[in-house]
Amino acid sequence: MIFYLLYYGVESYPLSATDLEELLIQAREKNLSLDITGSLLYCEGTFIQLLEGPEDHVRSVFRSIEKDQRLLACKLIANDYIQQRYFSGWSMHYEEVAAKTIKEMETYPIAEVSSYLKQSPAVKLLKLLNRNK
Repeated sequence: MIFYLLYYGVESYPLSATDLEELLIQAREKNLSLDITGSLLYCEGTFIQLLEGPEDHVRSVFRSIEKDQRLLACKLIANDYIQQRYFSGWSMHYEEVAAKTIKEMETYPIAEVSSYLKQSPAVKLLKLLNRNK
């Protein structure tokens, strides 16, 4: 069984492209050494990250994230066990998503796709976190 943890965080100051690149380099190196995989989404000042790996390592990394001065707020969303890793090929997948892109994706012309996107918990969370921006 693999442990996973999902959280969101809000940046304490606007991060530059260089800041984000440094953050990713640090995260990927640390995660690789701790057998942690996952994904990090960034949307206009908000991070949503899923970490997966040995429970003690994942929890340790999350504790350090909670103390990170780059974050104004950090909230645990979910954690549990899964049968296998979802991001097995990534020490840290990264994608930047604009709120405008989310809105555009929801109007995709294929009904099944737009319906899924409107109901997706991750998309709902991104919209919720960015509704006042």
